[in-house]
Amino acid sequence: MFVISKCLVFLRLQILKTMTLNPQHITLLRQLVSDVSNHRLETTTDFTFLAGEIYGRVKERLSVSTLKRLWGYVEGYASVRPATLDILARFAGFSDYETFVADYCEVEGVQSSHRVTGNSIYAHDLKVGDTLEITWSPNRRCLVTYQGDSVFVVTEAKNSKLKLGDRFLCDRFTLNEPLYVEYLMQDNKKELFVVGNKGGLTTLHRL
Repeated sequence: MFVISKCLVFLRLQILKTMTLNPQHITLLRQLVSDVSNHRLETTTDFTFLAGEIYGRVKERLSVSTLKRLWGYVEGYASVRPATLDILARFAGFSDYETFVADYCEVEGVQSSHRVTGNSIYAHDLKVGDTLEITWSPNRRCLVTYQGDSVFVVTEAKNSKLKLGDRFLCDRFTLNEPLYVEYLMQDNKKELFVVGNKGGLTTLHRL
């Protein structure tokens, strides 16, 4: 039984590593966590409060800095581990993040009802070699070139934590909205990060 249990845990970890993280799901999870905490998240003290509430409810710790990054309180992008999303989902009343998506997001019809506030460019409409220019505050700019299969490579970067040669997965770029992408690290490991936490993308052009 112990061996079977270890195998199931391993398989679940592999699924989490390869699943596509939907930005609308992340947004909805943040909203739900804020509602459950019954506390507005606007200052460092607020995030310290939330970290304490999370530990008090699920007996697992998330750092204040992790919460700040995920909520866009600090500049730059935030890497998000699947374990972090699991903890937040448990705080919101679900067994894990996958259950939150299946039982809450899909029931609510997040993808179909989400309102896009700006112009969008979808990966499936691009050809290999197409290049996009994206900018965001404060004074960040990147050129990203499509590689196929929703993979982009950074071909130019200015004042950004995204660096020349970085690769990431993304299905949609939308003006005036944060850009959620899966960053492809060494050995093709993936972490979610956010570009343009505050104000979203300020420029979106196909060159």
